[in-house]
Amino acid sequence: MSSQKFAQVIDCGATHVSAGFFSGKDGSVTLEGFFTESIGCEFSSDEEWISAVFQGVESIHRQRKFRGGVALIVPGHLLLTKFLKIPHVAKSKRDQIVRFEAQQNIPFPLNEVVWDYEVVADDGAEFEVALVAVKLDIIDRLCAEISRLGVEVQLVEPSCMAQYNAFCHTHPDAGENILIANIGGKSTNLLFISESGFFVRNISLAGNSLTQAIADESGQALSDAEAAKWELVGSAFEGGEPEGLQKHLDSFFRRLVMETTRSIVNFRRQSGEEKIDRIYLTGGGSLVPGVAEHLNEKLKQPVEYYTPLDSINLGSGVDAEFASGYQHNIGELLGCALRELGESKTHFNLLPPLIARQMRFRKKKPFLVAAAVVLIGAAFLPIYSAAHTVLIFEDKIAELDARLNPLQRVYRDYSDTRDKIEETRNQIAALKGLSESRANWIDFFGDLQERLTTVEDVWIERMEVVRSNGAQRARAGGGGGLFGGQQEQAQERPSNGEVRLRITGRMLDRENPLERASQDTRARVSALFESVLESQYISGKRDEVFDTSNPGILRFEVTLVVDPERPL
Repeated sequence: MSSQKFAQVIDCGATHVSAGFFSGKDGSVTLEGFFTESIGCEFSSDEEWISAVFQGVESIHRQRKFRGGVALIVPGHLLLTKFLKIPHVAKSKRDQIVRFEAQQNIPFPLNEVVWDYEVVADDGAEFEVALVAVKLDIIDRLCAEISRLGVEVQLVEPSCMAQYNAFCHTHPDAGENILIANIGGKSTNLLFISESGFFVRNISLAGNSLTQAIADESGQALSDAEAAKWELVGSAFEGGEPEGLQKHLDSFFRRLVMETTRSIVNFRRQSGEEKIDRIYLTGGGSLVPGVAEHLNEKLKQPVEYYTPLDSINLGSGVDAEFASGYQHNIGELLGCALRELGESKTHFNLLPPLIARQMRFRKKKPFLVAAAVVLIGAAFLPIYSAAHTVLIFEDKIAELDARLNPLQRVYRDYSDTRDKIEETRNQIAALKGLSESRANWIDFFGDLQERLTTVEDVWIERMEVVRSNGAQRARAGGGGGLFGGQQEQAQERPSNGEVRLRITGRMLDRENPLERASQDTRARVSALFESVLESQYISGKRDEVFDTSNPGILRFEVTLVVDPERPL
């Protein structure tokens, strides 16, 4: 009979921090404690998020002390996940060739990231690896903050791999092609599991997407919009009609179905599987009402919620009703705990190299002391001499630890300085762009004025800048569009960073002062904006609309596409 093991896991989510305390024996896992803290959603930098995570962990630490080492789970939005197929080589050469492939596929120098890989499949001709990486400065700072509580981080596991380990434990005989959609706060992990292996795709669509849509429409801060979202969601659960939520939900569902369908196609192409048999939902974003029903309707697949508590035991210190309400958080905690309990399928570890070296050194301490005793005993030295030698080794180790601590502080100071330099560079780039944009506006308005003067009898009533996110619009002039708000809503919003100028104006038809504007007048307006395309700041034209309802006046509205190489 095996001895009982214990694991402490901290899940560092985008909008929450959760902690699970587990025990395991003979394949049975028990949840001994579960705690969760919300940390908000409005972070302008990774540094702010790390500070919020520390406050959440500190709050949990006050409720139940972490003793010994802990394992961390890193959220999907911080991870780069790649699946690579590499020609078959001997196992002794795999590390070398995978490192070469990592250099080609990770968009940062390898000394600026922590990365790990695992072989997913090997058919003899080529082998497939799952490659996961995270920025070194982020994970190093996160571990350093948590160590302030006197807690040693021993393992850093990607969230998608923790979810995979959990599902393999709770559904060991699934026998189907499974999709687990883990809809988080800032991103969604789409995890595909089949008998041949697994595949992961991370997409930026998540619960915060709905929050952002509410904030954009209402003008609220993200934190207020988040509270409003869950108030609306709550009313939907109670059978109410949440005014203003449905259109945002429809947009969210539409994008979720599109991204899921695209990911299923990629999985089928990569794995050779014919279909997905079942979809499981988890993560805080999956609590949005109607997600399961919408995916079931559009994808024609059985959809259900992942319930890891059905397959593990609950300790006496766990409130079953409370834990049941947070099953969407417990799955990843369970998967990471299985790694600590020695029962996981994958073995990724994104622990910073410096901390990993310290851990290896500390593990060697007992062996160094024992080796000293054996050597001294073999030479028939007195017991006193052996004890004295052991003390010397321990003093030497303490001396090395004392030397290492200042180096850690220097490294953290270096990381702080590097972050500040990067932030300053970004600010300089933003100011430079603003300065260039201002000069570009002056040149563009001067060019436009010359063309208007040349054409004659035409004037601009309104000019509006429309950017791809739709959140900011700079307007010149008053009034609505040519057909008011309806026209504005009907026009397609630009995408992929495209910037457009929507211009509304009028032209006087001197030849027909009492009749509708003639075709010649329309041709003059079209010719005017065809000439504007010659401007170095304009790359295209969209949505040319005319209104001849006023005698002697031709009203027009045209949308120009700004050249991204010369932005306004």
